[in-house]
Amino acid sequence: MSELQWFQRYHTKENVHSSNAMFLLKRLYFYSPIKFFKTLNAIFDTENVLSMPNFIFQDTQNGKGSIPDFSIMQDSFKIIVEAKEGGKFNYNQLDKHLKGLSENTLNCNNKMLIALSPRNEIQSDIEKLRQEYRDIRIVHKTYIEFYDILSQLIDRNSEFYEVLEDYRDYCEEENLIDYTDDTLMVRLAGDTFDFNYENNVYYDGHSNNAHGFRYIGLYKKQRVQAIGKISKIIEAHIEGDEIKYNCYGDMISYVGKRIITDNEKRIIDLAIKDRQNRYENITVPHWHYIVEKFIHVENFKKQKGALMGKKKFYLKEDFEINDIKNCMIEDIAIAMNKKSDIWK
Repeated sequence: MSELQWFQRYHTKENVHSSNAMFLLKRLYFYSPIKFFKTLNAIFDTENVLSMPNFIFQDTQNGKGSIPDFSIMQDSFKIIVEAKEGGKFNYNQLDKHLKGLSENTLNCNNKMLIALSPRNEIQSDIEKLRQEYRDIRIVHKTYIEFYDILSQLIDRNSEFYEVLEDYRDYCEEENLIDYTDDTLMVRLAGDTFDFNYENNVYYDGHSNNAHGFRYIGLYKKQRVQAIGKISKIIEAHIEGDEIKYNCYGDMISYVGKRIITDNEKRIIDLAIKDRQNRYENITVPHWHYIVEKFIHVENFKKQKGALMGKKKFYLKEDFEINDIKNCMIEDIAIAMNKKSDIWK
């Protein structure tokens, strides 16, 4: 995962979700027009409604008995997108969109609407509009479905994959998608590795996002040396003469419960002392990832260079673990050992 952010994060309006989706498709078009059209056809579940320009040598269909040396043809189309943070779409709003599309693009061969939302709920208004505007293709996609369509067409080693992953991070930060159970976040450990491993905790600066991953991996000396399943995430720091705790256990993007046990307070106290001895920054808020238990990973090495900050891996996509709800941390370690060559 790149430290560079391609997509706008700070906003107050819902239309930023639309503009970021548009920006992603625009970047895709300039990266690969072929993949752009394949993506659109996949979104509308068709093979060739939207196609690249057709190059025809000696076009016998030109008419008037004239055969030009060659011609270039492409069907016209217009696609409109409405994106939501949650809930149901507004019927009147969509109706106005479709009415304008229907009346103002009379000579357009293909007219389409994409409705984007976080959840795959039954959208009765959309079905009603499909019956009213039969000349327009109307599809409802979740942000996960939108991302998945693109990810299946993009090579993980390509330059565009960095853009796609930042879009996924944006959607996770905005609670538009939730890949938490499927995600292993690898973080730098280095000098703190022994402390992390022995106390089943990893602490990290408050400036880093603490959501979107169920598992954490400890990176040291070119490889992931241990992984653990997060049971609770607690923000803590020294204020005056006491430790201030803030548990994010029951928020949608986090895990566990808000109750902080005495043992968890003991672990955090040790982490603050360890941080004080190493960095002298005990007053700076830090995330404390309490894991059930760190276990060793034998053979998951980065092939080239060093880890720059952090890296995400996905259980299904990277390690071919399909039952992510019931897998054990040992299962993930074994799968990682079998996939030691995927980290370039």
